[in-house]
Amino acid sequence: MAIDDMLSELKDLAKVVDDATKKIGEFKKPVKESSDSIPLAQDGISDIIKETEKAANNIMNLLDEINENSNDIDKSLHNLIELNPIKKIKESLINLKDLNKKNLDKILDVLSLLSFQDLTGQKLYKIQNTLNETKVKLLKVLVDTEVEAKDIPKEKKAEIYGKLKDMVADNQKMAQNDVNSMLSELGF
Repeated sequence: MAIDDMLSELKDLAKVVDDATKKIGEFKKPVKESSDSIPLAQDGISDIIKETEKAANNIMNLLDEINENSNDIDKSLHNLIELNPIKKIKESLINLKDLNKKNLDKILDVLSLLSFQDLTGQKLYKIQNTLNETKVKLLKVLVDTEVEAKDIPKEKKAEIYGKLKDMVADNQKMAQNDVNSMLSELGF
């Protein structure tokens, strides 16, 4: 009777192991899909950071040129006013000088508003780092589940974990080719 009980327990245990293996298999596909889409998101964010930074720098350079031109205009208007022209001309020159001053003030306001670019870039870098950390965690889960699910020699396991450790060192951005190579090595 004890053997029958043991066989029954072994059958139950085999069923539990089989169910767990199936669940791990079901889990791998969404993790793999997530792992594939994260680099695309990271690349998109990198492109956005570069393009907004480039656009902001171009705008700031143009505003600097406009600011220099407006300062030259202001000096010229000041010199013309100093010549003490007839009243109507003097009033027009003073009006132009005031308008130019308002434009200079608006340029400074625009330059201040462009400082958002730096804050936006910082936020995007944080999102990019979060994506990279998520990619690292997903890769670790995939590697762990595959290495444990397969009958891999200890030396090969050590090699795989060594590669993984090198790839994720300091949470630096991993080269997608390296990730693909490792996943391919594990049968993905």
